[in-house]
Amino acid sequence: MRLGIILRLLIPTAGILLGWNVNHVHAAECKDHDLYVPYPSTDLRKYRVCFSKTGDSKEYDCPKYLYFDKATRRCMAFPGGSPIGECTKEGDKFVLTSDDTCIWYFECNDAGEFLMDNCIDGDEYFNPLLRECVPKAEYYCKGDFPDCSKSDFQNRKWVDKESCQSLYVCDGDVISSLKCPSGMYFDAHTQSCLYNIDDACKDPESLTDGNIETICEGKVGKFLPDPNYCKGYYYCIDESTPYWQYCSDDRYFSNGSCTKTRPSNCICEDEDWDTNGKTSVNVPHPDKKKFYVCERGIQPEEKSCPAGTTFNATKKMCLA
Repeated sequence: MRLGIILRLLIPTAGILLGWNVNHVHAAECKDHDLYVPYPSTDLRKYRVCFSKTGDSKEYDCPKYLYFDKATRRCMAFPGGSPIGECTKEGDKFVLTSDDTCIWYFECNDAGEFLMDNCIDGDEYFNPLLRECVPKAEYYCKGDFPDCSKSDFQNRKWVDKESCQSLYVCDGDVISSLKCPSGMYFDAHTQSCLYNIDDACKDPESLTDGNIETICEGKVGKFLPDPNYCKGYYYCIDESTPYWQYCSDDRYFSNGSCTKTRPSNCICEDEDWDTNGKTSVNVPHPDKKKFYVCERGIQPEEKSCPAGTTFNATKKMCLA
């Protein structure tokens, strides 16, 4: 009881002190979401949080140039120069991790560029394992596993969203987890295991730095820094609930609090892309033989200077 009181006081109070940017309150299905666990909004630059199972969610803006990623439960820059990987051929499809409706995805065009598209048939979801739109009866959108207590899920087999080889079985209202033989994947359409030829099914790659489910073990009540954004942090509500937020624009997260002192792990956060007129900037690395390349909305890329040179912070290049 005491913990619940503390949390109800702590979260709103912290929001005022640290400059959270709440926009407005939306009616939401909070009963379908975990408390204090950020989840996607319909806008990629926003996210929502439920503070009560019976209340409404609150919508927050991501910091400028960042988008919300539900795998890491935080706002972040696109990794590796693109949202989800590299285009290898026209027609390649990739899941949009920030989409909570399970209909949006990225598709590669003939120029190797990402275009956003969706499952236009209202009776379909995008299955990231098969990388295609499938009937809703073959894929469940909400939750980590099918809800066997509901009649729509009963007496069927369902995909495990994290594994091609694994599946869930709803035997009436009883759920169990099974595995296909090695080299096979579960196909919900045929309700059977098929040979996984040419990666017909492919396990999703996680963008999470470490295990988001375990980072709070033994750290309840503590604030943890976001490893890729020096203004962001997690607050450990309990051992399985890291709650993400970020400091206001003129502050950084350091030594457990928001401060005006810029920590050493900041790389690209202070670049003013709207006024500097540049598409990329080279910045110093702690190792003088290396440097970072900053691009707007992209995670910084570490590079090494050629042999016999070091990075000159003034000229922003490697010099002998």
